[in-house]
Amino acid sequence: MRLPTLFKQNSNKSYGYSPRYYSERKERIERLKREKEASTADQSLFRTSGPKSFREDWRRQKSQAMEKNRRIRLAVIFVFLLLAFYTAVQMGGLDILL
Repeated sequence: MRLPTLFKQNSNKSYGYSPRYYSERKERIERLKREKEASTADQSLFRTSGPKSFREDWRRQKSQAMEKNRRIRLAVIFVFLLLAFYTAVQMGGLDILL
């Protein structure tokens, strides 16, 4: 069992080289998979009804509403801080020239 130390032990740095090979078969399979995914993606664009579509639409609307609320909240906080800074300068609490 080792005792704890205050100094970090330097470890050897390894060289992680992995050779790359070209596999025509693998490239062909990947190309076919991409084509298949593209065709299924095109088909899913035309599907507008169904429970999954309604759920996705609801989530999208909810996230847009949340983003709008965040922007409004940020604007209100910014205006409040500006007013607080302005009143502090006017009252003489801060010695900064405007």
